[in-house]
Amino acid sequence: MSLEIINACLLDPATGTDAPGGLFIDKGVIKEFRTGTGVSFKDAKETIDAGGLCLAPGLIDLRAKTGEPGEEHKETLATASRAALSGGITSLVVMPDTRPVIDDVALVQFIAERGRETAFARVYPAGGLTVGLAGEAMSEIGLMAEAGAVLFTNGDWPVASAQVMKRAMTYAASRGVLVMSRPDDRTLAGGGVMNAGEFAARNGLSGIPLEAEWLGAARDVVLAEQTGCALILDQVTSQRTLDIVDIARGRGAKVFTTAAAHALFFNELDVGDYLTYCKVNPPFRAEQARKTLIAALKEGAIDAVVSAHDPQPPEEKRLPFGEAAFGAAGLETVLPCLMTLVQEGELSLLEALAPVTIGPASILGLPQGRLARGAPADLILFDPAKPWLCDRDHLLSRSKNSPFDGRRLQGRVMRTFVGGRTVFER
Repeated sequence: MSLEIINACLLDPATGTDAPGGLFIDKGVIKEFRTGTGVSFKDAKETIDAGGLCLAPGLIDLRAKTGEPGEEHKETLATASRAALSGGITSLVVMPDTRPVIDDVALVQFIAERGRETAFARVYPAGGLTVGLAGEAMSEIGLMAEAGAVLFTNGDWPVASAQVMKRAMTYAASRGVLVMSRPDDRTLAGGGVMNAGEFAARNGLSGIPLEAEWLGAARDVVLAEQTGCALILDQVTSQRTLDIVDIARGRGAKVFTTAAAHALFFNELDVGDYLTYCKVNPPFRAEQARKTLIAALKEGAIDAVVSAHDPQPPEEKRLPFGEAAFGAAGLETVLPCLMTLVQEGELSLLEALAPVTIGPASILGLPQGRLARGAPADLILFDPAKPWLCDRDHLLSRSKNSPFDGRRLQGRVMRTFVGGRTVFER
């Protein structure tokens, strides 16, 4: 059915559009959009008056975990999709660290088909870079790519062997596929549970030093440059890592960076009195590092902001801090986190939206993530200034382990469209 959305504020980082206007959808794609007041489209069979709300491309999340298959009590593709859509995420890449690991063709096909059957958001499988994510043998990268895997990663743990990593990157480059890697050196990070520093020492907790990230980033970037592999450095947390990337880009390396949304909001002090919902990996860093990430985002040095959604049930979180599982639920708080930074004057609306729309769309080569004629009508209507209190009991994710619990946020999605169809309405 043809549909017009009028009286909206059109936001499109791809073209720099930030103006009143309207948009016409037909057969699931954007047919036309115009800026100006009083815009309407004569062929529309249905009209939605946005009432001045912002209309933007749906968010694209490059990093979300579910528990399907194997740990559906944590999250399923259906529950993750429901939570994502309520947060304005219309496309999400699901990580391979499930039980069993998504490291062969059959499981990639399972995720793709299961996503189509049960999820209203667009679900894209990521394939395991090594067999069982053990870091010892390269997985069937070529066959999994043909089956629909959009990138390859070893999940939360880096590939320890430089030889195995180089072999995988060389093959990935030959097939033109993306590798995502967590920049880390586990021999330094060891059993760390939060950011290394004075605060961790005072709390008697082992730390994860920034040097582990720098060493991991340097190795992976060098290998990407030598092999020609397109690399995504997953969840960077420091300026020095960004400097390593900038130098490599200057030499022609194809390296992208992501940052977790929660890393833009929290610092190490938010761990407070051993709050395990704030135990994530990479950990919340010092306040200066948080400010550095925001500045990098504003400058365009960070290509994508990810939810880093990692659902964990209460029994995995309500433990002593050192024993609790890493991970935070994040699908429903990416946009509010960014809009809170907008309200605080740290970012403009377009700067906040770029790394969750055109940024990840460009990395993956997807047609969505922009307001363009012929693009899929994956859209969100949202109020960027609407205040709300995050209550984990009201989150739609199956697991409620959100570090934002009890926090006041700005920005709320009111309606989400996928392929021109309303899939969520508040």
